[in-house]
Amino acid sequence: MESMDAARIIGYFKGKSILITGSTGFLGKILVEKILRVKPDVNKMYLVVRGTDALSAKQRVDREVSS
Repeated sequence: MESMDAARIIGYFKGKSILITGSTGFLGKILVEKILRVKPDVNKMYLVVRGTDALSAKQRVDREVSS
């Protein structure tokens, strides 16, 4: 039964774009990692990240989410 739920979730996200707020927080990091690991054929993932400018936001993603 569990694999049926996973297949349904993966099918739902296929070809869609996802907006994730709080992606540098504890749960946000887990969610991003899970989506990337399972690879449900998501079109794009948009991460909303606070920063003083675009460069500092990118560095925060690199430091807190990508590592």
